[in-house]
Amino acid sequence: NPVNDLLSNLAIISIAYDPTNIQTMYFCTGEGYGNIDNVRGLGVFKSTNGGATWTQLASTNNSTFHYCQKVLVNSTGVVFVATSSGGLQRSSNGGTTFTKVLGTGLLITGATSNHCYDVELAADGDIYSSLDGSVHKSTNAGVTFGAAQSIGVTGNRIELACAPND
Repeated sequence: NPVNDLLSNLAIISIAYDPTNIQTMYFCTGEGYGNIDNVRGLGVFKSTNGGATWTQLASTNNSTFHYCQKVLVNSTGVVFVATSSGGLQRSSNGGTTFTKVLGTGLLITGATSNHCYDVELAADGDIYSSLDGSVHKSTNAGVTFGAAQSIGVTGNRIELACAPND
């Protein structure tokens, strides 16, 4: 059912719910892949009533979150946002604050970009994320990421998928 077409930003790119409380949902905004008429986003929005109402997360009202690619919530309620200019962002407090956990400027071998294309959750809880030309894996709920696995391309969009059972 339509809920609201008068939000402050309708460039909704990705939506996810919190498996620890399915009434809590997030969507991220901004067309980060670029095109002639792409729309800048306003960060991440959150609902605590199953999507009936939405509020912009104040922590995402900045240029890091103008162009988001994907939002994901893991089985413990940790929120991840893949951004076009701020790498992979992680929040363990429902979006009150975010920390960059993947991208340049961090001690991660092979992280040569802040353009995070995708973030995916594996069946075993591991987190996979892609930057320009590389894929990274975390085995500790996205606190840290291992060295890049190069796939032999540079500057290209990498979409990931994890099998739901393996």
